[in-house]
Amino acid sequence: MDQGRRDLEENGSIKRVPRFWGLRPWKRHSTILSVAGSLYALVGVQYVITGPSPARDMFLAAVLQLAPIQVWGGLFAAAGLLAIISARWPPVTETWGYMVLTGLSSGWGATYLTGVIFFGAPKTGIGQAIIWGCLGFMWWGVSGLLNPDRTAVRNNGQL
Repeated sequence: MDQGRRDLEENGSIKRVPRFWGLRPWKRHSTILSVAGSLYALVGVQYVITGPSPARDMFLAAVLQLAPIQVWGGLFAAAGLLAIISARWPPVTETWGYMVLTGLSSGWGATYLTGVIFFGAPKTGIGQAIIWGCLGFMWWGVSGLLNPDRTAVRNNGQL
């Protein structure tokens, strides 16, 4: 079987279907990735709209030497959109959006810590580093959880 296709049986015959064709059904991971992606996109839009601020510039001195905050806001917005897309596509994997969220969160946390250690930013940036680092860990942890097969609904106290 080649890498780009999978075999499906249809009426006793084998039909070749591309691995990236179609959408996955909506499940718990779909909801999480859609909501988280929306939030990351909103953070990105906020960075683009508000522009630079002196306090944030001190914390993010390392990355602001590479590009202005609007570029990083665009990166957050793009990561959010990718997480939203990953909620349903491609059918062969359901957790690649978490890699995007994990990488961006961990990197952003490291950037705040770098600002405090190497650029003399106030020590309050350590709190931001911890928050973003915890978010990165959380996305990594959630990516390993399985979608529930079905949801139980109580009807008159009975399952």
